[in-house]
Amino acid sequence: MKDGKWLEPRHASREIFEKDYPKLDISGLDVKCPGCKQAVKLSRRNNSGKSGGWCKKCNRGVTI
Repeated sequence: MKDGKWLEPRHASREIFEKDYPKLDISGLDVKCPGCKQAVKLSRRNNSGKSGGWCKKCNRGVTI
C-alpha cells in the first residue's frame, strides 16, 4: 500500500471536498493516511482526473 499525502489546499469540510471532487471512482486505490496511517480509499475524482479520498479519523482529504 502506498503512502498518501494531504490534499493542498486543505479542504475545510467533507462537503467542500465532495464538491471539488464530484465524480465517484469505485475502483480507486487504497493509500495510507499521512496522519493516522489507516487505509483511505481514493474513491473520488475531480474534473481534471486527480484522485482523492477522505480520512474520517483525521477529517482531511488525502491523495497520492
